[in-house]
Amino acid sequence: MADLSSNSSPSRKKNPGVFIQFLGSMNLAVTLLMMLAIASVIGTVLQQNQAFQDYIIKFGPFWTQVFNQLGLFHVYGAAWFILVLLFLLVSTAVCVSRNGPSFIKDMKQYSETLSLNAYKHQPHNLTYTPEHFDTETAEAVLKEQGFKTKIHQRDDGVTVAGLKGRWNRLGYIFTHVSIIIICIGALFDSNLMLKYRELTGQLAPETRSVPLSQIPQKSWVGPENFSFRGTVNIAEGQKSDVLFLPYERGFLVQKLPFTLEVKDFRIEYYDTGMPKSFESDLILTAPDLDEPIEKTIAVNHPLFYKNYAIYQSSFGDGGSLLKLEVHPLLAPENKPLILDTAVDKVEPLKTPIGTFRVELNDFKMFNIVPATEEEKAKTGKKMHNNGPSIIFKVRNDQGKAWEYENYMQPSLQDDRWFFMTGMRTSQAEPFRYLFIPADEKRGKERFFNFLALINNKTETTKVLENAFPKLDGIDERTYELQIRLLNQLMVLFRQKGFSGITQFVQQNVPEKDREKVEEYYINQTSIALQTLYLSILEKEDVKELADISDFNKQWFEDAITVINSLPSYGPPLFFDLASFKQIESTGLQITKSPGKDIVYFGSALLIIGVFFLFYVRQKRIWLVYSETDKKLTIAGKDTKELPEVAKEFEHVVQAVQSKLQVKS
Repeated sequence: MADLSSNSSPSRKKNPGVFIQFLGSMNLAVTLLMMLAIASVIGTVLQQNQAFQDYIIKFGPFWTQVFNQLGLFHVYGAAWFILVLLFLLVSTAVCVSRNGPSFIKDMKQYSETLSLNAYKHQPHNLTYTPEHFDTETAEAVLKEQGFKTKIHQRDDGVTVAGLKGRWNRLGYIFTHVSIIIICIGALFDSNLMLKYRELTGQLAPETRSVPLSQIPQKSWVGPENFSFRGTVNIAEGQKSDVLFLPYERGFLVQKLPFTLEVKDFRIEYYDTGMPKSFESDLILTAPDLDEPIEKTIAVNHPLFYKNYAIYQSSFGDGGSLLKLEVHPLLAPENKPLILDTAVDKVEPLKTPIGTFRVELNDFKMFNIVPATEEEKAKTGKKMHNNGPSIIFKVRNDQGKAWEYENYMQPSLQDDRWFFMTGMRTSQAEPFRYLFIPADEKRGKERFFNFLALINNKTETTKVLENAFPKLDGIDERTYELQIRLLNQLMVLFRQKGFSGITQFVQQNVPEKDREKVEEYYINQTSIALQTLYLSILEKEDVKELADISDFNKQWFEDAITVINSLPSYGPPLFFDLASFKQIESTGLQITKSPGKDIVYFGSALLIIGVFFLFYVRQKRIWLVYSETDKKLTIAGKDTKELPEVAKEFEHVVQAVQSKLQVKS
């Protein structure tokens, strides 16, 4: 009957459903927290929000694709990460809603109505017969020990209940509520809104490298994006009211409610060439400002405006003006094309061998490298400055690109001066350098004159005929064949180098004669090149041609080494930096993080909750006096059964017994 009445009672608590139990379970909460911890480790170890091409270079196409599918390159904005946050928020909220009321009730409950038998089964208990029992005295003893008290009159006696450390239960509530608050703050700072717009077809990242005016509206983000972290590069004297957000494999353009102008940018270097410090003078203007905000920002010293933080993050070229001399390496004359351009521009270039695009990527004023041992001994300096350089790409009609790094000034190598030019066909490869020898004036004029002469069949024929006139006894046809052979060897050498001559012999000469013919051709090529070089020296009015200096001999060997390598240099064009006007730019990182203060508040609440849990112990004590048998039962309970709990209970017992003495 008792069971029947219990089941029919409207006040009976219904058991929650299986799904609700699962949402509020400890196992689910721990699993979700572990997933967040793993995601945080990945986000710390793996650099986030980098260009997709950088990941391909670092991890290769296969693993880059795998990591991208898992969202590891934007882990804090990945759909699964946001889903984990949502589940943790719901799970914790269910747990609080289910257990919070009981915790609050427990804070106010003295448990003074329990049965005498229940008190005797508490972790700590003692029963004795006092000489007398006075309720007020018993209450006073507990209050002296720091307990709040409550008196309950029983049918057979009285119970004086004491409670201390009730705020311990707040620790459970604060820690759980803090997790909810932190999750809400994290969701505020996530790209949940962007994910929704992308899924509904309202948003599409831009993957092309196009001017701002050509970016479609679907790639723009306005004020509805209440949280973001993006970057923008602004040149000195320029301004911007947008920034770029890395998103998926492309980027989005974020419109800002203010305009930033870079008044000036300054940078200082260490002797090693590493940046020592850099700072920007900014002017921020907005419609709601009476006067613009002017401030100098540096690393770790940002500018704050409303919910926005503007950080100094990087620096680079801001579109330096360049004057280039373009030398066609197959031209019969040394007449370079003058090209006035700037960094970040793309210049079309039509040549007899095809149409190319020149993409000016970067300009560097300083290139600090370790000095050689000889240079250290001479100058006492550990580092050496190779001077200004430009980095650019030459791209053909099929889209194939060759990347170059050309230096403006010559550098000293083995006591000789060279102009360095590096080339590579992939960013995953290092630059391979050619060292163009500098002439006695430390210029490149002699090299390009020598190269043009080799390319000029008419002038080459004249030089060879003057150097090797027809001798008596040699018929005209044999002489013409000899001159023609030298010209053909010059063409073959320029097209493919010495390896081209070897290849020609292997393809056109019987095997038994190949070694002899190849040796003859190489010898004739060397003679022709030396002859052409002597004509160049003669035009330079170099004296004593019969006794050429060691410098000029070495220069010839270095020049032949370079010309022999030109067939693998890419398109036959050399871009010489004639002059420049440097324009620097500052790299700014701008963040809007409304969830930051929410997370801070949640973190503070978490610290308070943990403090209550670890350092505040809920202690209960009961003094239960039975009028029937005149006995006093002292019972105690602590939320943490620490070694000192028994001593504390004994201390309370002694205090009670001293006031309520044992009957002899």
